Amino acid sequence: MNFLFIFIFIIVIPNNHVSAFDIDYDGHIKTGSQYIFNSPPLHKDFDSELNVHLGLDGNILKKDEWALDYEIETDASQVDGPSVQSNLRPESNIDLHRTWLRLSNDFFQFRGGRQEILFGDGVIFQPLGLFDTRDVSGVVPESHGVDSFRATWFLSDVSLLETWLVPAKTGTALISGIRAELLLGEFETGVVFQYHPKSDLEDFSGYEREMTQMGYHIKGEHEVGFWNESRLDIEMEPSSPVQFDTVFGIDYTFEIGKGLHILMEYFLSTQQREFSTSDLKGQRTYQQIGFSMDQPIDIDIKWQIYSFYDFRDKSFQIIPQIEYSITDDLFLYFHGKIGGDINGNKTNGRLYQRTNSFSGTESSIGLTVTNYF
Repeated sequence: MNFLFIFIFIIVIPNNHVSAFDIDYDGHIKTGSQYIFNSPPLHKDFDSELNVHLGLDGNILKKDEWALDYEIETDASQVDGPSVQSNLRPESNIDLHRTWLRLSNDFFQFRGGRQEILFGDGVIFQPLGLFDTRDVSGVVPESHGVDSFRATWFLSDVSLLETWLVPAKTGTALISGIRAELLLGEFETGVVFQYHPKSDLEDFSGYEREMTQMGYHIKGEHEVGFWNESRLDIEMEPSSPVQFDTVFGIDYTFEIGKGLHILMEYFLSTQQREFSTSDLKGQRTYQQIGFSMDQPIDIDIKWQIYSFYDFRDKSFQIIPQIEYSITDDLFLYFHGKIGGDINGNKTNGRLYQRTNSFSGTESSIGLTVTNYF
């Protein structure tokens, strides 16, 4: 699909007046390494990465109230360490994160190609992250786009309706979805419905089964920010068992120093016995809580901490990070990860695992340099 898009992109550009076409670029180069405490046997102690991300975007043409624009985001990486040895990441990879064309006016837009489909209010836990691959606690959180067609109608200044089609990569099957958003008084609300057949989407989990999904989100603010986001999954075989995920969150910024922002989310997942599960313990219901704190020290330094705890299996993660701005474009990140299990079970925790194979949840400390351009 992306090769077709690039072909159309190349053909379209020369047929338009030169003055209608413009191009901007941005990106970053990121390199870093982290030391893995107690790395598994026969695995390296350091996990290192070099990443180059380049983006191009701009307008192809504008006529009356209509505009045709584009975006291309490419990503190349070279990785060495236990994450490669355990097949969590490829040693070398070149990919297109986003590649799309968009036709739009003030009330409607149609976009085709590899693009992000993101919505919902969850920050740490995202039940409505149907195509969300971001690691929110990572140094530079990024989401991988999905090959799709998406149409959005802006019904008013405070409401929209959106639909999408995603090739399931299994025969001619299509994943289809629809969502609506509306501002009700002081509350931001939304509902979503999606059906997907058995699919082969390499970068997204949960699509190997036929399923109907529906959910909602609501967000407001009264002294503190608060939100709720939920999703119900109905597995079509063998007897339509269901799974329900929900998250409740609050956040507040205290007037301490230059502002101390604290966020907390509670997450619950429960499923019927017949529902297919990938949980290592086979547990059908579990609860987790997540915290984040961040605060700028001055114009050049900012610290943040993410922490996660699983009430059911007692595993946890603490992820601190310090960001230092060397220049406007060059940033230095000191980061770490502290994982464990209060019960002492190190083999199959949801948030921490320490086995003979690298899981990515092991404790570590690292340094990353990122230069934006």
